[in-house]
Amino acid sequence: MTTPRRAVIVDDERLARKRLRDLLKAHPGVTVVGEADSVEAAVPLIAEHRPDVVFLDVEMPPRNGFDLLPLLPEAPHTPDVVFVTAYENFALRAFEVSALDYLLKPIHTERLAMSVQRLLSSTRQDESAEDAAEETWTMESRVTLSDRRIKSMVEISGIVAIQALGAYSRVSVAGQPPMIILRSISEWERRLPSSGFLRADRSLIIQPRLLRKMKLVSRDETEISLEGMQGILVIGRVATARLKKHVRNMG
Repeated sequence: MTTPRRAVIVDDERLARKRLRDLLKAHPGVTVVGEADSVEAAVPLIAEHRPDVVFLDVEMPPRNGFDLLPLLPEAPHTPDVVFVTAYENFALRAFEVSALDYLLKPIHTERLAMSVQRLLSSTRQDESAEDAAEETWTMESRVTLSDRRIKSMVEISGIVAIQALGAYSRVSVAGQPPMIILRSISEWERRLPSSGFLRADRSLIIQPRLLRKMKLVSRDETEISLEGMQGILVIGRVATARLKKHVRNMG
């Protein structure tokens, strides 16, 4: 029997937390292990319970749900995030920061069921990867990637960058158009050889030996160019610091 996924609800409205908790009781695959009414209260709660998913409100004055993201545990203990809000205009930003899903209030049971299914499917894939240690790839491995109806055989050494798109990922392979793959960035991180790839932040994995250029644009943004990939990637402060450290260690 599959172990239920542990969930924390973060919302400053007590009735909203109760509503979501009651709705989740219909899903035996998810167990609510804690609730918080603010970003400040959520940080120690999440550190204590190590949930698999956080159902996160956006508007929680004086802060908002996005403020919690950099305070979440680092991989491999980073929980999935499902934003829950009354404001549709936050949807794009939510997926840009690799949210698993985005639910609008009032929450409809059918839509919540889809979100839970996405969570359970994503997690089952991760478990399979953990259990199948023999399937951890090397730089010489060849894997089949399916982008809609197109299947491509790809060498791991040819992967330049992987960007998170919720439960999906955008994979850039040298000399090929980017592919959209149903595989979470966490699973990629588990299976890729750590000696060849760097998880720069929550939403980006790159092959650092292919780094060709770093350009500091501002205090919070850096543009990077990678061999075999057209265009540039813009990374934030955390990713910039990790990449600089990695480059220094590479000598």
